[in-house]
Amino acid sequence: MAQKILFIESMQGFINQAIVNKLAQNQFRVARVKDDMEEISRYRDEIEIMIYYLTAYYNRAVLKYLLEMVREDRKVLTVVGDAQGIADAMKTEENDLIHAAYPRPVNINQLVEDVRALASSHQEYNRRKSILVIDDDSDFLKVMHSWLKESYQVDTVRSGAEAAKYLSTMRPDLILLDYIMPEQDGYEVMAKIRQNPLTSKIPIIFLTGQNDRTSVMRIISQKPDGYLLKTMKMEELLDSLDRYFVESILRNNGGAGNV
Repeated sequence: MAQKILFIESMQGFINQAIVNKLAQNQFRVARVKDDMEEISRYRDEIEIMIYYLTAYYNRAVLKYLLEMVREDRKVLTVVGDAQGIADAMKTEENDLIHAAYPRPVNINQLVEDVRALASSHQEYNRRKSILVIDDDSDFLKVMHSWLKESYQVDTVRSGAEAAKYLSTMRPDLILLDYIMPEQDGYEVMAKIRQNPLTSKIPIIFLTGQNDRTSVMRIISQKPDGYLLKTMKMEELLDSLDRYFVESILRNNGGAGNV
């Protein structure tokens, strides 16, 4: 299904229509509304991306409301329009929540291409990720499953051999790997995963109780995608995983920022 975009305008004009038409040509469904909070609120649960076309006389209360939506609902806001209006908007509190700004004259093709990349990134961010936890401690695996199951699809295994069997058919988005395990330790398990062309690209973050210098240096030498301690609280772990997935999306899409 085509992604829906909310196009908010402080006044109608030729450029507005051209942007809306171009978005529609690129398979976006565009809901076009005036900069009125009551109208905007009707779409709050259906849209993820918002474009606000600003003039010098834009509704500042509406901008504040849109920034609230970005902060509370993880929406994405891009502003387009008059340079004076954009300059004023970028001085407001929480202006860092504005994803990008496009002052006139607007390169509509570039704007739409950026929105396409943004939509792809946002869909990837919202996709439910899968995590494989490898640890020989069955009690710890139960805790991890309990902590992660609300946000992620979680599978657990207790050894490198079980992990190899799992990875012969499954490709998780991330592996959380213990360091101290019998038979094969985490370092050896990671090496085998990286040596297999079919699994070499799966990100691996060590989740371990080992924080002594020797263990840390040995793990880092293998260049994992991260290193977390088992002493972390649930909120800290979830925040770290969320940041990891956000940063990986930004890396894969070349980053994003104000124009």
